[in-house]
Amino acid sequence: MLHSSSTYAFSDSAEFAAASRAKVGSGYVYSRWANPTVDAFEAAVAGLEGSNGAEAFSSGMGAISSIMLALCSSGDRVVAAKQLYGNTYSLLSERLPRYGITTNWFDLVDHAGIRSALPGAKLLYCETISNPRVQVPDLAKLAELAGEQGLPLVVDNTFASPILCRPLEHGASVVVHSATKFLGGHHDLLGGVVCADAEILEAVAAVGRDFGPSLAPFNAWLALRGIATLPLRVERSCDSALRIAGALEDHEEVDAVYYPALASDPSNALADRLLGGRGGGTLGFDVAGGRDRAAAFQDSLRLITPASSLGGTHSLIVHAASATHTQLSADELRSAGISEGFCRLSVGLEDPDDLLDDLTAALENP
Repeated sequence: MLHSSSTYAFSDSAEFAAASRAKVGSGYVYSRWANPTVDAFEAAVAGLEGSNGAEAFSSGMGAISSIMLALCSSGDRVVAAKQLYGNTYSLLSERLPRYGITTNWFDLVDHAGIRSALPGAKLLYCETISNPRVQVPDLAKLAELAGEQGLPLVVDNTFASPILCRPLEHGASVVVHSATKFLGGHHDLLGGVVCADAEILEAVAAVGRDFGPSLAPFNAWLALRGIATLPLRVERSCDSALRIAGALEDHEEVDAVYYPALASDPSNALADRLLGGRGGGTLGFDVAGGRDRAAAFQDSLRLITPASSLGGTHSLIVHAASATHTQLSADELRSAGISEGFCRLSVGLEDPDDLLDDLTAALENP
């Protein structure tokens, strides 16, 4: 049910005062603190992830920022995988240093480097399937490394969704989603959510209440609608993405394809272990000819839409260097494995034959 109220009435002033002091847990007072529809969404995601609870936010970046500000203070340090969403990268590399919070960057597979940097850090951060190069980390190993220092492993599970992976089962302490993507699934809402134990959630929620990135009740209601079809959409998207990745791997106008479920992919063994052999609904590939050729290719598409975001009903494509990862310099792009011709394709629910026809025609007739 959609509860759109921003504030709630009390017939008893003492009850009103008590609820206002408690903020949550003693009746609804103000929707920036708690709302019945938002609570229902949080409970649904917590159930999917197997966590004790969840806290919702107005966007994925609102959720990630709140985690960082809740767990870190001025003078603290974060250790993070360099393979991250562009805005997460800029948050850690540009925004948080203004608050005195710095980051050490490592490749996902550089376990020795990560171990050496963790002493004295506040947390370790990665993505279940990295954006945009769709690499899969060894979550259990990263959790082990973080655990050696008594630190939380924070995992962005947006690309995988809890249908493919539940990072808490592999040792993570905190899971974050952009609900805009697979959880919502229809390209019509913004939202984020954090799953963790009660102690961490209390700190994250306090930041959210003070900074105000609250999830709107209507967006929570839309996300609940999306969750109802989440398993079906993820399965369809994974099946189509694998078929498309296999076809592009053999195309002469494609230099490389990145998709964890391909036998040739370096992440394949980890995808078998963490994702049940699935690769997710997003794949990457390098268009031969670099940036200009990739732009011409995207301009020639007719069914697939050049647009940001992912995990929805319609297939979307982006040229990472000029769209989702503009925050990275040329050297940083190369370091993250992103070429000038790299495209990220989020596979929707269209007929995979139609998607392949569109891709093939655009590759061969730019």
